[in-house]
Amino acid sequence: MVLLAGGGCSPGYDAGAACGSLAELAPVRDAGVEQLRASQDGGRCIFRAQGRDAAALQRQQRMLDALSVIACGQPAQVQQVAGAAGFELQMPPRCPLSARSSLFIQDDPRWTLDRPSMPDYPAAAHADKQEGTVHLHLLLDDEGRVKAAIVATSSGHPLLDEAAGKAALGWRSKREWWAFSATRMSLVRTTVAFSGG
Repeated sequence: MVLLAGGGCSPGYDAGAACGSLAELAPVRDAGVEQLRASQDGGRCIFRAQGRDAAALQRQQRMLDALSVIACGQPAQVQQVAGAAGFELQMPPRCPLSARSSLFIQDDPRWTLDRPSMPDYPAAAHADKQEGTVHLHLLLDDEGRVKAAIVATSSGHPLLDEAAGKAALGWRSKREWWAFSATRMSLVRTTVAFSGG
């Protein structure tokens, strides 16, 4: 498990960088989302996501909204895109994001996943003998609770991806004994393997 730990946001509002380091979308983009873009308008960061996989779009929306709640202190505004499968998500105005400090710092081993329960093997996937490994990115709050989970690399089977993502929402991590500094959020990588289908 690799940890991408967030050092939090800058204390001041940076009008020139409404999306801050969230403009780099790779760590927070679900593999099932075909298109994810960030732009700024009137000092607000706006995300637009499109795709055909409804479960992936739901995971993506939850991830971005959880980031908004933790980083900005309030939920984002979401609306569906007319005539397309997707959504537009607006971060709150004057959210104190910064392009100068990253929300996600890689390879920080302060969190350990604490005995996660294995996902239920979906009956339809089991009947079709579907197997594979799902790579997840989990967004943790400063108490180690999983606030959102996205698929970083798909198993190749949407049913398995969805089962892994849903199960991860009930997991928790614990901070290592030597890690004294609390962070507002962390992005943790982990895998779930389905076999014996």
